[in-house]
Amino acid sequence: MIRITYAPEQRALAESIRDDLADDFDAVHPLLIVLVSRQASADPFVEAEIERALRQSVAILPILVDDAALPATLKDLRTLDFKDGYNREGLLAQLSQATRTSAALRRANRRALLVIGGVAGLMFALAIIALSSGLVAFPVDEYNEEATLQAQWIGGLIGETLEFVKPRSTEDARNFAATYEAAPTRLHFYIRGTATALAKAG
Repeated sequence: MIRITYAPEQRALAESIRDDLADDFDAVHPLLIVLVSRQASADPFVEAEIERALRQSVAILPILVDDAALPATLKDLRTLDFKDGYNREGLLAQLSQATRTSAALRRANRRALLVIGGVAGLMFALAIIALSSGLVAFPVDEYNEEATLQAQWIGGLIGETLEFVKPRSTEDARNFAATYEAAPTRLHFYIRGTATALAKAG
């Protein structure tokens, strides 16, 4: 879809461009053509159209129709110069080149995505095969050793504190909820683990 934004003074030029594009150009992606003129620079409607196209990432083609300065938001874009008159062939050539460039970019992006997807799929498949065949295994012994060291470290830090709150009789067990609530919050996880640690009858 091609839109043309312009000041009322450029209506005749805009209609000529619209007619030529309707006959000779099939737009695949949205495009905004801006007829840049002194009148357009002061037209809030033209400015709003440019801002909306920029927000929506719509391609913009500025066309200079007089000696007006190009808006700051369009300075980095390639422009057409119609100050000496409408150049139909130049317009169609510019749009055709833009379309070819856009299509080539899309094809390159698709190829890159296919390559990346293929590599990711291959790596995933190799990982599954390695795990299922036993070539790669989780280091269970290392995990167990780490868990043991962590338990010993924790025991050394809070073991003495837990000795005072362990339920050692039926009465202690009945009062365990109150003991649990009175303990510091950081110890709750470890105190819960002592809930059944009643002393054995000797």
